[in-house]
Amino acid sequence: MTTPPNENGLLPKDYCGRILTGAYSDALKKRVANYIRCYQAFDRSGNPAIPYISAWIEGAKEIWYEFTGRRMIKALRCEPGDVARIFRESVSGRRIYEYRDPGSDVHREDIDRKQLSVSRRKIREGVKQKGITEAVYKLSFPKGQSLWLKDLARVERHEADNIYLSLGNLTILSKEIRAEEERLKKQRLQVSLETAGAVCHELNQCIQTISGYSEILSDALSSEDPMGDTVRRIADQAGKMGSITNRLQHITSYKTKGYLRGIRILDIEESSK
Repeated sequence: MTTPPNENGLLPKDYCGRILTGAYSDALKKRVANYIRCYQAFDRSGNPAIPYISAWIEGAKEIWYEFTGRRMIKALRCEPGDVARIFRESVSGRRIYEYRDPGSDVHREDIDRKQLSVSRRKIREGVKQKGITEAVYKLSFPKGQSLWLKDLARVERHEADNIYLSLGNLTILSKEIRAEEERLKKQRLQVSLETAGAVCHELNQCIQTISGYSEILSDALSSEDPMGDTVRRIADQAGKMGSITNRLQHITSYKTKGYLRGIRILDIEESSK
């Protein structure tokens, strides 16, 4: 288990992992070294996918990289040995696409950074059971920059060394995700416009009726009648409702605001500017 990697040629150039220099079996070291050589050749081929080999110890929280493609190092703007830390610190969300039922639409689940930190153990257990991992990650950087990466990998368990290996590749999806968000934004706006039109049509009829009766009552009452003030207030509220329906009919964008318990609703004022 203590065969020095340098003596048998296992240690690749610029190696920043742990297995080849750690107290692990020769069989595992040779396997990892062969994987690294294959992934290095793939990385040099110019393929747009970013290959990587990550590893973790059963029961431990920390994941490290045995190999990372050059484009990943360039995207994170860090040294090879810092990739795991920078990646972990930069992840601001995780997105999963799946078919829940045959013939159904694709279900999308978004997990933010806070939820991700809480469910990390559950996610890893699911990966170990399935033997594969497939998800999309959002990385956020200073100055508002972001990067979307699709992760697809196969997981190997090496029981003798208590090690898990994740053999995968990352694909940059920033353009595709932006296009998807724009499409969804347009869909939401269209739904908002159709809903607003239907609501305005129904409300305007009620408003006209309320305003008409208010005017009739106001004309029928004497100037000294105490009910006059109440009728005027009813007319004022009908006028405000008319102002709201007018804004609804002039919605040009989809903007939301916080409501109750994390629920977001359409911001009529901002959406109709």
